[in-house]
Amino acid sequence: MLREKARSFQALCLGLDLVSIGLAWMGAFWLRFHSGWIPVYFGTPDLDVYLAHLPLVLLVWLVALSASGVYSPRRWWVLSQDRRGLLRGALWAMVLLVSVTYLSTKTEISRIFYACFGCLATGALMANRAALRTVLKKAPFRRGEPYRVLVVGENAHASTFEQQVREHPEAGLVVAGRLTSERPGAQEGPAARILGTYDDLRERVQEGKIHIVVFALTMEESSRLLPLLRSIEDLPVDIQILPDLSSILALCPGVEDFGGIQLIQIRASPHMGIAKIMKRGMDVVFSLVALVLLSPLMGAIALLIKATSPGPVLYRQTRMGPDGRAFRMVKFRTMHVGAEPSDTPVWSRSGDPRRTRFGAFLRRYSLDEMPQLWNVLKGDMSLVGPRPERPEFIREFSRSIPAYMLRHKVKCGLTGLAQIQGWRGATSLEKRIECDIQYIQRWTLGLDLKILFMTLWKGFINRAEG
Repeated sequence: MLREKARSFQALCLGLDLVSIGLAWMGAFWLRFHSGWIPVYFGTPDLDVYLAHLPLVLLVWLVALSASGVYSPRRWWVLSQDRRGLLRGALWAMVLLVSVTYLSTKTEISRIFYACFGCLATGALMANRAALRTVLKKAPFRRGEPYRVLVVGENAHASTFEQQVREHPEAGLVVAGRLTSERPGAQEGPAARILGTYDDLRERVQEGKIHIVVFALTMEESSRLLPLLRSIEDLPVDIQILPDLSSILALCPGVEDFGGIQLIQIRASPHMGIAKIMKRGMDVVFSLVALVLLSPLMGAIALLIKATSPGPVLYRQTRMGPDGRAFRMVKFRTMHVGAEPSDTPVWSRSGDPRRTRFGAFLRRYSLDEMPQLWNVLKGDMSLVGPRPERPEFIREFSRSIPAYMLRHKVKCGLTGLAQIQGWRGATSLEKRIECDIQYIQRWTLGLDLKILFMTLWKGFINRAEG
């Protein structure tokens, strides 16, 4: 039932969005060239020229909105979550659209037209969601009474699920009650009505006209699941399982189909499919532009390193990337040659005597990291992600902090969530790991852009370097 609802909602949203984008494209043409509100200095172009671009416009917007998670099944009944996704998708769509039309066609499209179209399209999509939310609250997906849900169990997510159902009537669901391991009265009841114990499952499903049974058993109760399933296997009810992951640090949990076999995904990288392609595209474009723009500064730094201390300009060091793969990271040399024996790696600290005078300046303003743009362009690193660390230190940290290796589910980056929050250099390792895991769990392209903006806004000064 829930999957059918999700698919119906996705199809409805997709159809409305495509129609709205097409109308916004034509509306922007009228607003720009025929409304009389905006001066036209170089004549009115032919409408057919703009209509010829419409298929490309629809394709670009569909790709950008899909990559932003707007059509994700998990959002079908929480329409308020779509706002950020819509804004993020609209931004990416306009960036891609302007880039693609500029590179692929000789027709020059008015910049004012693009501005009008972007505003109209974004407003139309937001209005679609608001209208759908209003309609579904008054007339859910199913005619008549909403689907009645019985929750079986009391794991950490059961109460959250019930609260979500109550807060979103547009889903067309209502929690009829809950079954627990003990009789009602033996413990304080949750917000939902306690209808009995697990042994009463079949009776409650039949008497209560239940449509959906949601099992929310704890890890310790997992052995009871099979007998409970068999007790209602001949009844016409949908069955859902709400897994107890409260004691597990999950990264991007979900369900994946592998040749018809359903796999429950507990930990995985968020950079999959089109999201991975878009993140890589952003890395390539931004790093290439940055290398070109910063090349005079990098050349000057190279000359100063040569002039102030003997030895090479660049320093290469082995760091660990995603899934434990090693790569050679490059940076400007900030220490005297031979300052660190190869068999006894030492973590650099503020005021480290091994540094050259100019090297201390470079580290203070993070200028020594600029050559890592080459690592980003090659694909060893990303612009945004957990900072890379040396294998020797990783072995030490992973023994004392079990969650440390989770940060290697994504590419390491030039900057990250920990860095913009001040956790860099000789600061709390636990805080940095906490920020890295938060970044992976919350990752979106919008978050990457926000971190890049905050890095530029706050500057590159490393206060931990004194």
